[in-house]
Amino acid sequence: MNEIAASLIFLGSGFLSGILIGMLGIGGGLIFVPLLYFLLPTLGIPDSSLAYFTIGTSLFTGAIAVSNSAVLHIKAKNFIKKPAVLVSIGAAISAAITPFFVVNVESKTLEIIFASVMFVILMSILFESKNKKWLTLSKQLDERYFLPLGLFVGIFSSFIGLGGGIIYLPALMNLFFIEARKAVGTSAIITSVTMIIATVSYLFQGFNYVPTSGTLGFIVLPAAIPLGIGAVIGSFIGVRLSQRSSSFVIKKVFAGILIIAIIRILFNIG
Repeated sequence: MNEIAASLIFLGSGFLSGILIGMLGIGGGLIFVPLLYFLLPTLGIPDSSLAYFTIGTSLFTGAIAVSNSAVLHIKAKNFIKKPAVLVSIGAAISAAITPFFVVNVESKTLEIIFASVMFVILMSILFESKNKKWLTLSKQLDERYFLPLGLFVGIFSSFIGLGGGIIYLPALMNLFFIEARKAVGTSAIITSVTMIIATVSYLFQGFNYVPTSGTLGFIVLPAAIPLGIGAVIGSFIGVRLSQRSSSFVIKKVFAGILIIAIIRILFNIG
């Protein structure tokens, strides 16, 4: 595959991911990670370090896109300040530290746990009804759990290359009873902080490895730039859709994304 064809694929994939990023407040890693695993070897990335470059590039690209989405949600006043700040602090701490252990820790166990958590979340959405919300708390969690939520999700995000929005969004809705639209905007802000901090950590780690043409740390620029451009453009559409869509639509779209994520992780484990 030549560089032009790869760039077009990255650009188009980034655009589609951007729509989901803006609509759901997630980081886009659900699409970025499998795509990068498949295409980065065509850009000269060796198999021995493919996982690190995939995670680093996914986080960098997602940080660009979801940050744009976060700014749009802030301008639209579509967020809640306290959870945005407190969860972000927790996520920043763990996202800064965790990448330094990734190369030394087997991530398969974490991926299994991550897939299990997403399956539980998926079931809570699919079997939700007006009279009974399966696995949804009868009383919202106290605000003191905002910081631990960020610490917990920041670890998984750094290990797998996802932004964490896939957990932030349902947690804000089902554990803290934040309305779906506000939860999307709040999740976008938190995910942005998580991905930016994790990206910086991977950037510094990558300087310890022999650089490959077109790379900056563990970031592959020929992939990251077109992905980021496409995602930023798509995020404008996604944010508008999030404002116009009902809570029901947002939740069902998110359920579909969860199914894709679970399948991807299970295939990766296998």
